[in-house]
Amino acid sequence: MVRVITAIGLWGSLLGVVLGTNEASARNAVAGRALLPSAEALDRLNLRQEWAIQLPIEVNRDRIMQVQTIDDQLFVQTRTGLLFAIDVHTGRIQWQKQLGNGEYAVTHPAAANSRFVYVTHVTRLYTFHRYSGVVEFEVDLGSEPSAGLAADNTGVYCILGLRSGSSAAHRITVYNLIQPIAVPDQQRKGTSDLQRQGIKEENQKPLNELMQRYAPGSMRSYNIEQEIPLLRPQVPPGAEPTGGYTGSRTPSLSPLPRITPPYTLSNENYTPSLNVLPSLRQPYQLRNEANKYLQSTPSIGTIPPSVAAALALIDLRPQPIRPAVRWEYGLRGRVEFPPLLTPQRVWIFGLPRYTYALNKKDRTVELYDSLTEPFTAAPVQAEDVIYLPLRNTLLAVSGQRGSTDSGVDLLWRTPVSGAHNHSPYVTPRYVYASGDETGIICLDRRTGQERWRSDPSINIIIGANEEFVYARDKLGNLYIFDAGRATDIVSGRARPLASLPLLDYDHNVVNTVSDRLYLATHNGLLLCLRDKASKYVQPRPIWPAPWIQAPPAKEPAKDDKKPADDKK
Repeated sequence: MVRVITAIGLWGSLLGVVLGTNEASARNAVAGRALLPSAEALDRLNLRQEWAIQLPIEVNRDRIMQVQTIDDQLFVQTRTGLLFAIDVHTGRIQWQKQLGNGEYAVTHPAAANSRFVYVTHVTRLYTFHRYSGVVEFEVDLGSEPSAGLAADNTGVYCILGLRSGSSAAHRITVYNLIQPIAVPDQQRKGTSDLQRQGIKEENQKPLNELMQRYAPGSMRSYNIEQEIPLLRPQVPPGAEPTGGYTGSRTPSLSPLPRITPPYTLSNENYTPSLNVLPSLRQPYQLRNEANKYLQSTPSIGTIPPSVAAALALIDLRPQPIRPAVRWEYGLRGRVEFPPLLTPQRVWIFGLPRYTYALNKKDRTVELYDSLTEPFTAAPVQAEDVIYLPLRNTLLAVSGQRGSTDSGVDLLWRTPVSGAHNHSPYVTPRYVYASGDETGIICLDRRTGQERWRSDPSINIIIGANEEFVYARDKLGNLYIFDAGRATDIVSGRARPLASLPLLDYDHNVVNTVSDRLYLATHNGLLLCLRDKASKYVQPRPIWPAPWIQAPPAKEPAKDDKKPADDKK
């Protein structure tokens, strides 16, 4: 009997250990603690791990919402307003910021130029230096944005929601960037380089720098034996002397004839200031003694529109520097996609099918067109070509041509089946359309001709390089395809060359810059993969960069041949 009880107890202990292990596995599964893929598994896809990092976020209440690739940085936004800047070469966190008070908020894609990164949180616009995280400025937008931002080196473009008193559904507001105050060098001759001001030359000697500050002859010299002139205040005729004659060389305000402005040193006529007016309400006017206490009707401009405005008028605290509004424009219909920029235009896409192209300087409407089909995903840009994903159609249009009279300048049109609800992915040679029940369709970037299509279940492109395209399905599996060739030439179908289950990485990160592959989990784990080929040791650009700034003027070719000497 004792042996039976002992055996039962032993089996119970083993069962408890097994159940405890299962509970721990279940807790790991619930918490989303993903495991890094092994080197053997990555070998099947000819991949290798570049780096991995765990972001410091609260797993129980926070999660990753936005991951963007901008040049050589990754920008990550979380649900509670955390913003991370990560170096794509090493995976190191360059800086992080807390936006707002840590409560849940809707996140929109950020934008960046060569110096700053711009991000919105609720109704505020934040501007940070890209590589240091220093705050440049912060401004209240007045209403919550409805889409992501766009930026160039002159301004930031915001799509904002409905404002009280406005008849338009949405509006675009453009803020000019704050230009630094340049202090010119008085000793420098010729034209000054504003970009080099304040930067110490590497080979400049300290003595030369000192001579530039205090050039010989620029400072007035005095002779020690020379008597210093005695400054005496001007006294009105007949005034009694009051102080200031006992050796003080600086006149005080005591000999002035009045202590109310304007201050004068003699009893000359002057223009009365506002302090002698009978009222500070508009309209300002001088009245005689009999009527100076009568109340006049105040101007409507002096009445604050609200209690908040009244408090703002009496707020004497120093105010931060704010960017100036360049212009605003009301839009027809809802706008849920970020604007796109070309050297002269800002493109806006309103639901269901409206397209605007406004001049970046003065908001002149250069193009307005109502397309035949509604938008199904956010348009994208490569160089000066804009790709518009519509229902059953993908359009390629010129970003610098087209007008209101002629509509968009169509380069090519290709029919696309299925939902087509993902943004196109662009490489130097191909354009990939994708979506639910669409799969992946490879198109020639120049003509729009179809090269191949995949199974409809594989429909999310996350990256590419010069030879392969990497895609995922809804279950989280990773697939690799040949970039431009179909597996079955007759049917035009492409089958994956290899696959890898990565079910734990539930956040798809689309790399719109280089050949790197980024995988993320909702609890903050980021993983970077790359092809094993030696040419991909350093990130290689894949997506053609959009033409946002005006291209630099080409210098005339210099003739290497020297002109012949004139014969005398």
